[in-house]
Amino acid sequence: MTARTQGATGRDKPEPKSRPSEATVRRALWLVLAMLSLSLLLVVLGVYSTTRTESLNVSGHISGVILTLGSFLGLLGLLLEENRKQLLTAAILFLSFGIISSFVCLVIDGVCVGLTMDMRPLKAQRCQYYSSGGSFVYESFYTSVPCWSPTESCSMTVKSGTCYCCDLYDCANGGYLSSYYEFAGVRSCEEVLTLYILIWTLAGLNLAAFFAGILTTAVLGGIKDLRSRTPVIDPFERTASSPTAPLLTDPNTRPVHQLHPGAAMYLPATEGTSAPQGFPWWSTRHSESNPPPFAPLTGCA
Repeated sequence: MTARTQGATGRDKPEPKSRPSEATVRRALWLVLAMLSLSLLLVVLGVYSTTRTESLNVSGHISGVILTLGSFLGLLGLLLEENRKQLLTAAILFLSFGIISSFVCLVIDGVCVGLTMDMRPLKAQRCQYYSSGGSFVYESFYTSVPCWSPTESCSMTVKSGTCYCCDLYDCANGGYLSSYYEFAGVRSCEEVLTLYILIWTLAGLNLAAFFAGILTTAVLGGIKDLRSRTPVIDPFERTASSPTAPLLTDPNTRPVHQLHPGAAMYLPATEGTSAPQGFPWWSTRHSESNPPPFAPLTGCA
């Protein structure tokens, strides 16, 4: 027969929340720091590539900004104990948007820009660089330059500080249907090759950020769920299933003491009831005795 323990009502306290181990937090901290470094590198390279030329629309820095914010919130959530759940929830939200944006930036930079650029004329040194000779590269000065190609010749209008390739220019359509044939705002044609390498570097970093963001989000989500998981304990779970099991007093509870031991002697007991246990025997006798009525004394004759 299984004994059951009887505890005081309302004294059952739930077990403390399960917390992640120090090794788990340390690994997650290194992962978030690596994600933060990768995001900052995306921001720096993306901004640099965007400001190098006016002809290309590079969007790799957008995902870097979102992932940087998510990584920073995740770092704060791992270091702070008070608002860990809220910070990790916000970090997971921003990292999720960053994962989506990194995939979009990978498609834009790698497919729409990188695959469209034809570097064969640049590598063969068949492109020319036009400069107006002024001290300002970005001055608004346009001119017509002659353009010869193996099939046709024409003239094209270029801006000062532009590297242009006549082999990629379509004279019949005015260059509207051709690929990138001019790069405005660069300092030389060699800088276009560097920009081409940076674009593919951004595409590779966005691909790495895509998978690293998924891994970081999964790790932070596991820590957040582990931090907020609280076991619910029913006070009646500790009672055995056998109704005939003897009751054992819980040693952690304190016995209830009566304020005045003899207070019950002033309350007369009703018929069919006995005095409570723990009181003197004379209190029971006093409550149960029924003295005869008082008889007056008569004098002796």
